[in-house]
Amino acid sequence: MDSNFKNNIKGLKYAKFGGHLLKILLVLITINLIFTEDINNQLFKWFKIIYFISIIIILQFPFQKLEDNAFKIFFVILCILSIGFVFLMVVDVMFAYIAAAEIGERLGVPGFQGSLIFLTLLQIPTILFSRNPDLLD
Repeated sequence: MDSNFKNNIKGLKYAKFGGHLLKILLVLITINLIFTEDINNQLFKWFKIIYFISIIIILQFPFQKLEDNAFKIFFVILCILSIGFVFLMVVDVMFAYIAAAEIGERLGVPGFQGSLIFLTLLQIPTILFSRNPDLLD
């Protein structure tokens, strides 16, 4: 094996660690949402809870062990959920900015949501290349 391939495999291991971190963060956020009172946006709160749980569940699938047809189906579901997650985080930040503006405050840069978006979108190539490492060349 050449060193580029070894480095790519090492990078995939780090990306998988990012997937585990993402799942932990989403579980913590979901628990926080469940036990937090939000009288203004109950529907949006429960939508986020269900969406986060669905992403956690899809990331738990053993993509490397699935048959080709099942892999394609679940990979497409993962891609759709990941893209939807980006929009969900954008809407979440917009609601936070609106709520802050109503009380006369300003929010900073939404770094945490950006990190969650990065980790979520990172799972698409990580799962694809973990299943097909020959595509790394």
